[in-house]
Order: sequence, then C-alpha cells, then structure tokens
Amino acid sequence: MRYHIGLATTFHDPAIAIVGPDGTPLFAEATERYLQYKRAPNCEPDSGPRMGSLLKEHLPAGAEVAIATSWGEDFTRFLAESARAGAYEFSALSALSPDFNRSLVPERAERALVGSLHVAQARAGYGTILGLDRAFGRANVPGGLRRYGHHLTHAAYAAFASPFADATVLVVDGMGETGASAVFAYEGGQLRELRRNRGRESIGFYFGLVTDLAGFDQLKGEEWKIMGLAPYGRRDPDLLALLRRMYRIENGKLAFADEATIREACRAILARRPDNATDVGWADLSRCGQDVFEEMMDVYLDQARTLGSSRNLVVAGGCALNSSFNGKIAARGGFDAVFVPSAPADDGNALGAAWLSYAADNPGWRPDVEAAARGPLTPYLGSRVSTEPLERMTAWEPRLRRLGEGVVEETARLLAEGKLVGWVQGRAEFGPRALGNRSILADPRPADAKDILNAKVKYREAFRPFAPSILAEEAADWFEDYQDSPYMERTLVWRKDRRALVPAVVHEDATGRLQSVTADRNPRYHALISAFRDITGVPVVLNTSFNVMGKPILHTAEDAILMFYTTGLDAIVVEDWLLAK
Repeated sequence: MRYHIGLATTFHDPAIAIVGPDGTPLFAEATERYLQYKRAPNCEPDSGPRMGSLLKEHLPAGAEVAIATSWGEDFTRFLAESARAGAYEFSALSALSPDFNRSLVPERAERALVGSLHVAQARAGYGTILGLDRAFGRANVPGGLRRYGHHLTHAAYAAFASPFADATVLVVDGMGETGASAVFAYEGGQLRELRRNRGRESIGFYFGLVTDLAGFDQLKGEEWKIMGLAPYGRRDPDLLALLRRMYRIENGKLAFADEATIREACRAILARRPDNATDVGWADLSRCGQDVFEEMMDVYLDQARTLGSSRNLVVAGGCALNSSFNGKIAARGGFDAVFVPSAPADDGNALGAAWLSYAADNPGWRPDVEAAARGPLTPYLGSRVSTEPLERMTAWEPRLRRLGEGVVEETARLLAEGKLVGWVQGRAEFGPRALGNRSILADPRPADAKDILNAKVKYREAFRPFAPSILAEEAADWFEDYQDSPYMERTLVWRKDRRALVPAVVHEDATGRLQSVTADRNPRYHALISAFRDITGVPVVLNTSFNVMGKPILHTAEDAILMFYTTGLDAIVVEDWLLAK
C-alpha cells in the first residue's frame, strides 16, 4: 500500500500531487492556490504546516510513501557543485551586467534562475517529511527522494493523462536539464526519448524576451498578454525581420543567433518601442512575436511528425499554454488528434513525477486504456471548499440562501438577467484555467459584458479576452472545424453567423478559447449551461477565473465571500448556497 507524492520543484509554479496504490491520482494542485501568492515564486511545493492535514486527508495511518521530484539527479548535482563553487553568490549577482546573452535571458536573471533552482532542489521533500510526522507521528519513506528528468516528467504527465494508448509527445519550454525541447514516443504505457534539442536557447526564453520588449513582465508570468494583444496588432515587416534575425533553420533544426546579433536586434526593437508600451503594451510587436513563435514551433512539429510513428500528438511544457497556436496544430496536418493536458507547464510535473515513481515500483503498470478511451484525465483534482463559513453567516446575512439542486435554475436566471456570478463547486481545477468549478460567469450576449466585468470585478487590461464555455454537443454548430477542448487549451474560430450572438466572448480575430463541457466531465456545470440555453437559446456562458488581477484563483469560501463584498459581483454560489446582492 505505497502512495506516491510528486513535487514540482522549479522555482516558479510549484505543485504537489498524490497518486494512490493503484496509480489513480488522488490530489493535484498548484501551491499558489493554498498560499494565495501568484505563481508562488521560490516557495516549496509542500510547506510543512499544510502537509499534515493534506496527507491525513488522503493517506491512511502508517502508509508507506515514495517522494519524487521533477529535476534529475545529474542536474541537481550540477546545481549543488555550482553553488559550492560560488557561481551565484550575492556579491556576484549584484555585479552582473543586465545585457541579453546568448540564451535570450539577461545574464543576471539567468544566474538567479540557476540559483533558485538549486535552492528548490536542495529543500525538496522536507515539507512532506514534516507533514508525515505531523499527521502520523512518523515518516515511512523507504528509498529516499526520487528525482526524474524535467522533460521526462512533462512527457509522463501529458501522455498518461491523455486519451491515447500511443502518441508522439512534444515537450517545449524555457529550459530543461539539457536543452528546452524534446520528442518522445509513447507506446504500450512506456516513454522513449527520440530527440533532445540541446543548447541554452529556447522558444520559451524567446517568448519571455518578446514579453519584456512589448512592455510586460515575464517574471510575473505575463506571456499570456502577448497572445491576448496580438490580434490587435499588424504584421510589421521591419519588426518581423528583426525578430527573425534571432534564429535560423538549418537542415530542419532550429538554431539561435549569436549573442551580439541578439543584442543588436533587441536594441533596434527597443528603439522603435512606443512610449506608452509599458502602460498598454505594444500590439504590433505582440502580433509579430506570436507569428515568429509559431514559425519556430512549426520546426518542432515537423520533427515530431518525422520522428514519431503515432498520428496522435501530445504537447507539453510551458509553450503548450499558447492556446492561439494549439488551435492551429490540427490544420497544419500530419496528426489525426492533438491533446494538451490541463496543466502543461511546470505545475503538471508534480503528477508526472508521482506517476513515474509509481511506474518504477510497478513495472507492469499501464494507464487505464478503457478509461482513456472514454476521455482525458479529469482536471478536478484539487481542494474542496468548506461551506462552514456560509453556515455561520446565516445568523446575520439575510440574503444568504441554501437552495439544493434549485441553485442551478436560479443561477441560470441570474445570468440571463445580466448578473455577474461567482461559481464555486466541487474540487478545484488542476492547471491555470478555471473550468467551471472556480469560475466567474456572465451572459455572453451583451456587447459590453466584457467591459462591465473588467470594470466591476477583474480590473484587467481591456484587450484580454474572456473565454466561452459551451455545451460540447452543440459546439460544432458554433465553431469552424470544431475540436474537443476540455481544458480551454486551444482557440478556434467562431462561425460567422454566430459571432453577433455572443460578442462578449468573440476576440478581435474572431476566435474563442473555448471549454467543451459535457455531462460526464462536469454534471452540474453542464446542467447550468443547459438551463441558461433553455432561457436564452444560447448554449454558451462567459467563463473567467474566480480571482482579481494579480491574485491566484480562490482557495476557500472566505476568498469568495471577500470578493462578493469588495467587488462588483452580483452573486456568489458555493455548492448549493447562494448569496446575492
């Protein structure tokens, strides 16, 4: 009866996952939710005070535990040796030049990155040990800490979570132990590396550089703003030429320019940057930066087609969060089906590490093929919200009601009346997207719904789109070349005759980053959208994450209650409790 605990131990987006004795994921959640600290930079995934209660909830007393992390032994050893050699002492960090180096990252930031990675690996697992001791009075962890390669954990999570028995797996991110992209074959429940693209440069670092040049901040994880702003920009031939100077394609391989060329291109781009870029962003550079990103990704797609034998494609790594590109992969040909998991970035590696550890102890194990055939892994693997705070509020808040199943019909009515509703149900989603369990919902029909939501609740840039959740059985009537999108992981083009019906969720380029909702995946959310359709004739609701700008998605009922009283939300629904203004 061994349980496997996986830890995502990059210096950003830490996460924890628990896999049971039969290989079933019991829990997976990014640490930012518990800490309510966006991306939780330089925080351990398994803080001791939290782990005691979490482990007690999911493990029996005396359970044997294996702990696994998302960076390999050799790389961890290299980090430790670099630290001992003083490669990133404080005095050295303060003296470094901020110029861009060959890896498209300011050298000071690169040193900080490596130093932060070392600290994260050095303390990996200690919080879990403390939590086991707190929960059960002892820590039964035979075999010590297990370490798995970074890209391997990306591939394992994405492949095992997919609906495929076999697949070609493409991993693209900012950095791994050696290189920043790799191709794997997934066959018979096993992963085999086909190619590793080595070198310090990466598409992930390139996109981070574009983020900074466009006036945003990649350290805050603002790369997604490039995708949102890009449709408002134009294809500037001069900007495209400057960005293309940073890379070349040689014999089907992607190669980046030398340090001097990259610096020169950056200086030329900055010389053209509008004065207001740091306030509103630079739309033209965002458009050109996204276009060049897609050119680069096409090189790796070609590699995956050539090297892999399966026509099923799985994409993982931070670059797999680029939903604008994901929606175009199928049309580029070569693959029959494309899957992107709900947490493709580093938080997903917690579950990848846990599954690799489980597979090491159970050599004959294969993911449940029958379950996979029914659909991909559920994203609802996080924490539940206690309704106890609401129960206490009944003594003094007359607007609070408990409606049972009637809460679905009442919420649909509120949405149809134009109300903004915070919707909290069941377990939290694993990954960055709110998928109907930690969502703010609105009617997509009014053209000004997006502006009202921004002004009253979200307080974010006007160019950023809001996403549609749509009944999967009707989605083909609303989107061109419809593809199933369970995790809001890709954008598709709305049909022309439908766009005017839901203007609040149609982006500048006529696309929507949709979530396909089925009764099997999320029964209550499907029932809510169905009830809204019965009232309005529209099987779509506007869905955005239940948070305000700069904060993670909420974690507790208290978080929801606080937003109800301090923002322009008209109502919140927590399980079957409704609190309306």
